[in-house]
Amino acid sequence: MQLAREEEAETARILAELTDAVRTRLADLDVLVDAVGDLDWIFARAHLAERMAATAPVVDSQRGVALRGARHPLLLAQSWDSPDRPVVPVDLELTVDRPAVVITGPNAGGKTIALKTLALHALMAQCGCHLPAEEGSRLPVFTRVHAIIGDDQSVAENLSTFSAFIKQVREILDDTDDRSLVLLDELGAGTDPDEGAALAQAIVETLAERGALVMATTHLEPLKAFASTHPRARNASVEFDTATLAPTYRLRYDRPGQSLALTIAARLGLAPELIARAQDHRAEHAARLAELLARLDEHSRSEAERVRAIEGREQEAVARLAAAREAEAAAQRQSRDLIGRAKAEAAQLLADIRRAVAAEWERLKRSERTRRDLEQSRQRINQLAARVAPHANPAPGSPEALVPGASVTAEHLGLRGELIAIAGETATVRAGTVTLRVPLGALRPAEAPAPDGDRAAGASIAPTRGAIRLPQKMGVGSELLLLGRTTDAARELVEQYLDDAFMAGLPTVRLIHGKGTGALRKAVRDLLAGHPLVESYRDGQPSEGGAGATVAALKVGA
Repeated sequence: MQLAREEEAETARILAELTDAVRTRLADLDVLVDAVGDLDWIFARAHLAERMAATAPVVDSQRGVALRGARHPLLLAQSWDSPDRPVVPVDLELTVDRPAVVITGPNAGGKTIALKTLALHALMAQCGCHLPAEEGSRLPVFTRVHAIIGDDQSVAENLSTFSAFIKQVREILDDTDDRSLVLLDELGAGTDPDEGAALAQAIVETLAERGALVMATTHLEPLKAFASTHPRARNASVEFDTATLAPTYRLRYDRPGQSLALTIAARLGLAPELIARAQDHRAEHAARLAELLARLDEHSRSEAERVRAIEGREQEAVARLAAAREAEAAAQRQSRDLIGRAKAEAAQLLADIRRAVAAEWERLKRSERTRRDLEQSRQRINQLAARVAPHANPAPGSPEALVPGASVTAEHLGLRGELIAIAGETATVRAGTVTLRVPLGALRPAEAPAPDGDRAAGASIAPTRGAIRLPQKMGVGSELLLLGRTTDAARELVEQYLDDAFMAGLPTVRLIHGKGTGALRKAVRDLLAGHPLVESYRDGQPSEGGAGATVAALKVGA
């Protein structure tokens, strides 16, 4: 016993010590508990949203309600255990311009479920929950959500159904502003239908005038007429399939509904003769109204089916258009890729060509120097040939004299030049700066010039370099305008122009390149400096364009 008491005392001491230690961190623990509670609330909402396939509502600054495909949260939860009882979504609409909606239709058609669905969605949204509705559904922020749904009669408080209803309405009217939502089930019931309808109409009008959004259900015909004619109210009805005598639980706007009490009573097994007697008791105008509403319902259903078909075709067209646009975008992307690759390849090719042109230009400048060396060698060879000419076997005018280095003529071309080479029946002849191929049989040895008086008779002179006598090129101007050209384009134009001017026999030409940055002037003068047809070049005189032009002298007649 002593040991047990000691153990109990030690346990109490340890617990007290631990309690004192925890007490010093009480503020931190309070913060931690609050944070854990907040996290638990967040995770619970997220789990519920995922399970319901819910979406985030859009806050409507215009104070309107637009819930698309809204599902009652509790019915949705029940369907998880009963997949054979799916929840039918409903569209709920309230606007500032028409803030009152009166829902009519048969019992058990879904009127009250529509009210509860709207109430629960409004409260869930303001608790930070996602809504079991379609994407883009809109709700305002309500300051108050009032609902009168169900019978609140009380024997203890001596309240009838109607008395309880009036008490609740009075409380709502005392606490309603322009950001309130008011839901009224079976409005006008529990009293004389005429007086109840008049009172119900006054209640709805007052709430709408205060700016509240109002949704009410009723079976009273005067309220249907009120909602059809009042500018700030509209009708809605629960859909009822007359073929199967079963509700579809969907709402149709701007159409009053029928209560179908006799039809439903017959469906629920009430005696046919009793139903027939009830039909006889109905007022004639009510029967005609019911028939008219039935026809209207049928027409509405056919129109709804037509609209759904049109919407289906429209969605298909939109899908095809989107696919076509995507295909077009893909084609454009592919085209841009191809064009980009082509441009890159073209740029690379252009760079290669420019390098090749630059290398060729350097080679040509070197070949021009080589040509001068060859000319000197040719002159030395001709001097040697002159010494041995008297001893050559063929006569100067005979065909056997057609050897490289000889002076020849081509009568059909009016050409006199120097024979460069013989390849089979083709000869290469150079006349001035022009080299061309002619048939060997068309060439004749040129007559040597007459000897000087100081020379001995019979001494022959070496053939001299001939000159070409080609028809001149006509219509070539004496100046070339290069303003606005790129350096590459200018080089190409100058090359062609110098050839044409030389063939036309122009002694000088003027190349107008302007001043600018000097790049075009430099490119032109670099080309002239190494060109075989150019004798010299200079700046233009003031009358010729000054530094904006270059005047080149050509080797015409050289």
